Amino acid sequence: MSSIRKLPSGKWNAQVRVSGRKPRSRSFETQKQAKEWADQLEIKLRGIVTRERPKDPSWEEMALQYCDTVLMGRSSQKQMIYKSGVIGRDPLLRKPITKITSADINLYKTKRMQRVGPTTVHNEMVFIKRIFRWADREAQAAGKPSIKSPCDIVPIPRPKKPRDKVIERHELDKLIEALPPMVGTIVEVGYETAMRRSEIVKLQVKHLHLEQRLLSVVNGKEGDRSVPLTTRAVEMLREVASRCYGPESVLFDITPHAVSTAVRRARRVAGLSEDIRFHQLRHTRCTLVARRGFNQAQMMVVTGHKDIRSVQRYTHLNAADVVKLLD
Repeated sequence: MSSIRKLPSGKWNAQVRVSGRKPRSRSFETQKQAKEWADQLEIKLRGIVTRERPKDPSWEEMALQYCDTVLMGRSSQKQMIYKSGVIGRDPLLRKPITKITSADINLYKTKRMQRVGPTTVHNEMVFIKRIFRWADREAQAAGKPSIKSPCDIVPIPRPKKPRDKVIERHELDKLIEALPPMVGTIVEVGYETAMRRSEIVKLQVKHLHLEQRLLSVVNGKEGDRSVPLTTRAVEMLREVASRCYGPESVLFDITPHAVSTAVRRARRVAGLSEDIRFHQLRHTRCTLVARRGFNQAQMMVVTGHKDIRSVQRYTHLNAADVVKLLD
């Protein structure tokens, strides 16, 4: 143990006594200097090594690790990295992940409900919960204490009812008329093929196999796949490819976000419904092929879905659509 006393001379004397060690003593001008010397010497004599406790990562740091490992190479990686930043910037979640409480999560949900729609909040809450589950598995695999999820007792808001709009041909024509030519072509290709906007803007000349009426999607959301083409799709893609320089050329030099922005503006200019969005083209094509009597396996080839439940969500048939198939 250590003791500090003031000497008649005005200086401060520090003494350190540790069992099995020779007592040590030294004088200093100030009490603070004496105490610091005594504390450091006592630690040294006792063989105590001080190490700063590793700081627990924040929720955002764990989310980015998840994106870099689990989502590496997937088309959703960039989107989830962006979402991690949006969620992680909130002061309620900026603390170490082990310090986040159910009250923090519930308050975050309440705040977000005042700013964005229930579907956005639903998706964010599901992602937050997923990161806690993943962080817990990682901690246990490393032999560390379990990370209990504070999300388990917080109700997640229900998303809005999915859009079931089927875009009619006259609506599509009005939309294309209000769009720049390149975006208009992209929209019509989406209508004819059920391809996602990200898949279309990544197309290169070498991905087209127009003689076989096929094209290849590389590194799409569902991986690699072949897309069957309608006659109209072949005609449009052949015209675009004829203006390209070589097999590595990109057909459409535009970003997915720019496509959606252009569609949104054109929709307003044309006075069309807010439900007419690029992704509804995919729903529309799925419904059109179902009306023609395609079975579910054939529909999955067209849309690229790997889960039959996804095909069912994308197909919007009514009683009138199946009457002619009954006889």
